[in-house]
Amino acid sequence: MRRSIILIIVACLFIGVGGGYGTGYIIYEPKIKSYEVQVSELTPQVSNLEQTVSSQEARISTQETQISSLESERSSLQRDLSRAQAQTQVYKEQVTGLESQLLSSQKRLDNILGVTVIQYYQWDYQWETWQWNLSIPLSVYVEYLERPRPQSSSDYVDMAKDPKDDQYIDQMVQQINNAVLKETLTEVQKLNFVTAFVQSLPYTSDIETTPYDEYPRYPVETLFDRGGDCEDTSILVAALLDKMGYDVALLLLQDAQHMAVGVSMSGTYGSYYEYDGKQYFYLETTGEGWEIGVIPPTITETRADIYPLGS
Repeated sequence: MRRSIILIIVACLFIGVGGGYGTGYIIYEPKIKSYEVQVSELTPQVSNLEQTVSSQEARISTQETQISSLESERSSLQRDLSRAQAQTQVYKEQVTGLESQLLSSQKRLDNILGVTVIQYYQWDYQWETWQWNLSIPLSVYVEYLERPRPQSSSDYVDMAKDPKDDQYIDQMVQQINNAVLKETLTEVQKLNFVTAFVQSLPYTSDIETTPYDEYPRYPVETLFDRGGDCEDTSILVAALLDKMGYDVALLLLQDAQHMAVGVSMSGTYGSYYEYDGKQYFYLETTGEGWEIGVIPPTITETRADIYPLGS
């Protein structure tokens, strides 16, 4: 009896379990299949997300490396900037010192340029010794030194007629006229007197006294330097005679590489060059003893280009 009861209980258990399983299978199997389908569908998405995450992680790692590099570069630039700022401060202090030195030098230069130089000239004419003084501010001389030199010989006319040195040319002309009145010189003698004064100035070549092969001087430069070469003394003579009212011209003897002065006037004789119907008598401005109308033998056959001051 007891055994029967046990068998009945066991049978009931099997029936209960089987029924429960069957009921569960019927209820949950469709859901399981649905979940499996969803899982199957989500698996590629998860894989894609994993790849995306991996890619983003790689990008983040690269960006972190770049950020680290940029931070290192920023630190380096910051150090460079600090050094540059320190160097700038040093330069500012140096500039301040240089500006102070410049100001001091400028004051000294102004004092120097404010000096007036008295040039002394001495020469002989007709067995008499003549002595003249001419005061020329150093600033005037420096101003002329800084002027550009002409590129053409025809521009020498403008140098002879430059108005800014008129007061110094006028002073020389005044001393000439005083001497002429004192000695009662004729027109020809007056010309030769002026020429003798300029001929007494030492001949100096441009290459020895300047950094240039050719360096024509303005009249006031030649007076200040108390010398020059043929074009310098010719420009000076032309400036003086032009101020005295003579019809003068610069004579450029190309073949002889020489310059002289021509004077158109009556009452004289000698060698001359013709230009525009006028006779310009030759006047040598270098050496000593040459009078109007006398050409040095070495250039007697030389053609001349003529540049009148009155043109």
